[in-house]
Amino acid sequence: MQIKRITALLLTAILAVSLAACGNSRTADKPSDLTDQQTEVSENTENHTTDMQTDDQTIQETANDDGQKSTLILYFSADNTKDVDAVSSATPMADGTASVEWIANIIQAQVGGDLIPIIPSVDYPLDYDELADYAKQERDDGGRPAFEDLGVDPTSYDIVFIGYPIWWYEMPMIMDTFFDTYDFTGVTIIPFNTHAGSRDGGTYGDISELEPNATVLDGLAIRGEDAGEDSARRSIEEWLSGLNLD
Repeated sequence: MQIKRITALLLTAILAVSLAACGNSRTADKPSDLTDQQTEVSENTENHTTDMQTDDQTIQETANDDGQKSTLILYFSADNTKDVDAVSSATPMADGTASVEWIANIIQAQVGGDLIPIIPSVDYPLDYDELADYAKQERDDGGRPAFEDLGVDPTSYDIVFIGYPIWWYEMPMIMDTFFDTYDFTGVTIIPFNTHAGSRDGGTYGDISELEPNATVLDGLAIRGEDAGEDSARRSIEEWLSGLNLD
């Protein structure tokens, strides 16, 4: 009996020690369990952040590739001088605005985009007779008059409207300088001009030859004296609508 009692006491002691050990083991595992939960939360947070970053990237890529084409409207006339108040008697006007600029303003109002004048480095004469003689001499000499920095790279745009008057049945020589300066490969060029009866003077074909790797669309020729008239405005709006630029 004594031996059985001793054996029972020993078994009881061993069981108590085992239970204590198991209890301590569970206590020791709790920090590990919390760490696993924190890791899971952290991973979920990281995954959520990554998803958000991916979403932001997708939105940005969508914004950068929304099908909207960049547009630039460039225009030249003798009134484009470094003196912003200059007004030329040689240029047909519409409400105080040179005829080519008047057309350019309507284009911008209809299609948006940036509007920039081509300003010669040396101003042209503002008197009609003086300008006529000057332009003829420039043409006969094959001149290449310089122009001021545009402040942008016109070849970086998808669509470039380019406007000018007809002088002596062709583009002003400064336009030859312009096309000599830039390579419009891959760009869509849309010319427009004012005239006194010679319409475009074959200049749209000249632009195609000067920029063989550009797409040159049908241009629009408006009589300078018609600038400011409702009929001219309607012609411009109908022309733009027919270009299907969207």
